[in-house]
Amino acid sequence: MATGKKVKDIFQSTTSKPGAGLEVAPQFKGRPQAVEPYKKVTVCLFNSHTLFLDKIALAIQERTGQHVPRAELIRAMVDHAAAWIDPKREDFDKTVRSLLPNLKGGR
Repeated sequence: MATGKKVKDIFQSTTSKPGAGLEVAPQFKGRPQAVEPYKKVTVCLFNSHTLFLDKIALAIQERTGQHVPRAELIRAMVDHAAAWIDPKREDFDKTVRSLLPNLKGGR
């Protein structure tokens, strides 16, 4: 004849778990949808470039409270640079040579 509680009864909770009452947002797998098609590109940056991006991201976060990923900063900089590094502009060759002085060749 057994007396007292059994082992499985000792470890069972005697109180009910309170409901948090908070709705949890659904989790999505993969990258979020983009406004246009894209390709994943890997680029190696110097430490100084990475430090610069981190300083910019930190300054944005201090002023706005929002986190900005490095990739978002790079995309914004490429979009901004596209206005003055346009192959259709007359000064394209001059602009490219000022950015890349070791560039060989040309017409």
